[in-house]
Amino acid sequence: MNQIIFSEFTMKKPVSMLGAALITAGLLAAPMAMAGSQGAQQGQAPAQMQQPQPVEPGTLSKQYQDDELRSFLDVNRDMIPVIKKLSSQNVSDQEQARSMMQEFQSKTEDSLKQHDLSVQQYQKIGTDASRDKALEKRLINMDPELYKQLQAMQSQARQQPAQ
Repeated sequence: MNQIIFSEFTMKKPVSMLGAALITAGLLAAPMAMAGSQGAQQGQAPAQMQQPQPVEPGTLSKQYQDDELRSFLDVNRDMIPVIKKLSSQNVSDQEQARSMMQEFQSKTEDSLKQHDLSVQQYQKIGTDASRDKALEKRLINMDPELYKQLQAMQSQARQQPAQ
């Protein structure tokens, strides 16, 4: 049986500071997207598969209030211990992987509710930050310690051998 490492699944490639946020949003939204795609036409690419196009710095940043961005950062901060816990576990079968994903999604949903953000708001902030360098810098400046933690997680994920 092939062994799947959760961290390889979630952090296969080096990502930007907010890459972990986008991964979180993508994993959370995947079941919703799959449910919604049952009625969608074949041949349409899911929205989260499309690569966001960069914009002029500052274009998207001004759309967001500080409290909304703080909520976004709070959700990411909440998810770090969850991601660390799940990424340290070896997954040996589909049922265990499914159970881990359900735990991850449940904790993410709880954090989103606690910080008064919808999945769509969370995804939009993450996507916009990957498109607008000024917004990404604004988020980093709001919580440099979170940025350091995410960078450390990415570095650790890159150092793990593939299995």
